[in-house]
Amino acid sequence: MSSRTESVSNTLASAIANLEKDQELRKQVKESLEPIEDLARSAWSTVNKIHSAPSTQHAAICEKSLEITRDIKPLWASVASLIPEGEFHRYSYAIGPINRSLTQTIVFSRFMLFDELTPAFTVSDLIGLEQDTTKNLILSAEDYLQGVIGAVNELPRLSINAVTSQNFDLPVKISAFVNDIFSSYSLLNLRNDALRRRFDSLKYDLKRCEDVVYDLTLRGLAPAPKA
Repeated sequence: MSSRTESVSNTLASAIANLEKDQELRKQVKESLEPIEDLARSAWSTVNKIHSAPSTQHAAICEKSLEITRDIKPLWASVASLIPEGEFHRYSYAIGPINRSLTQTIVFSRFMLFDELTPAFTVSDLIGLEQDTTKNLILSAEDYLQGVIGAVNELPRLSINAVTSQNFDLPVKISAFVNDIFSSYSLLNLRNDALRRRFDSLKYDLKRCEDVVYDLTLRGLAPAPKA
């Protein structure tokens, strides 16, 4: 075997070995994320029951959903142990969608409970990414912002269902919150195409919420939203 042939063979063998190692690691990361993904799905499924529940059950549903997200906290350590330091973004394709779902659940639930927008650092802490064992994992700004929009996308439906349930105060609360979110996003210079497309959906969410409140106001069933 010539020296060049041997060099080519060794170079390709090394590349193939690295590829196989990377594929195996990606598989391990995916498998370690499965229980987290299952709980994230369960948390959102739980809070989604709010649409068909009377207002007296709203708080309990949101608390239950947040309780499920807390069960995720200890599971991140196994994921973090697999990802080499400084290489989180290589695996964000798998972790990002889960973090968006968790953000959506937490933002929605805490809005219903506390009438506030949960900050990114609070979401990160609640889902367990601020532990010593998970320092190489992050809730990215994009995943947080996408999750917030996802939560807002659910609110027009809840506003309409609230009217059906004779809860005329909730649509006003929702409309004010969605207006605040929309106004804040409008100030951002969104260069991210995916975020910009999602932002467009907020315009329709706000209009639907305002239409509900306007109709209630005309019928004398709710006060006009505050300026």
